[in-house]
Amino acid sequence: MPIAHRGLHDEGGVRPENSLAAFAHAVSENVPFEFDVQLSRDGVPVVLHDADVGRVTCGAGLVSELDWAQLRRLRIGESGEPVPRLDDVLEAVGGKVPMVVDVRRWGFDRSSALERAVADRLRGYRGAAVVQSFDPFAVRRFRRLLPDRAVGQASGSLPSAGPLKAMLGRMMLTNAIVRPDFLAYELAGLPDPFVTFWRGPRRPVLAYTVHSPAEAERAARLADGYYFSGFIPEGRA
Repeated sequence: MPIAHRGLHDEGGVRPENSLAAFAHAVSENVPFEFDVQLSRDGVPVVLHDADVGRVTCGAGLVSELDWAQLRRLRIGESGEPVPRLDDVLEAVGGKVPMVVDVRRWGFDRSSALERAVADRLRGYRGAAVVQSFDPFAVRRFRRLLPDRAVGQASGSLPSAGPLKAMLGRMMLTNAIVRPDFLAYELAGLPDPFVTFWRGPRRPVLAYTVHSPAEAERAARLADGYYFSGFIPEGRA
């Protein structure tokens, strides 16, 4: 099934990305959705994509340098929607639709605190949920921490990485060790020989991010599923 990227949101509207309103809308439409999680300074798993809060909220600063008490006061865009915690999402969804938790690691901190915080919460969650990360260290940890849930390796053009790191990331050589259950790969980079090599009957590929029916048709040819944003795929309206 197509997966709503950062929830079933509308740009600049009342349901911004990674908000409880966007997730509630996905639930009401019976649409699986993906969302991003990272840690606040005091170790709370919060739902935000960027390392810096400035693009999507009324505040400023790095998520990793702000406590939850500061983050909870921020509002997403013009909507008035608060920044949610992972706990808030799990409680609101309650297993009604499947979810993909994208674990965002920024910088070179190799602490396992983020993975452990996410795993602790998902162990007690009875709904369908999988995790993915661009960081192979996180993927490997989740394979140990959550043996009963699928774990995915995300990759693509990796513009925020340096040239060498981006090239190695696109090759996904660590798959031989971490053995992810699925791959999430940038649609613009498909077809890709390394994706073809690692893909298999038990390791599907999810393309991101599809923004139109034409891109959905392309994703259907090149991948096993896809994340979408900005439109409702056919059959989901």
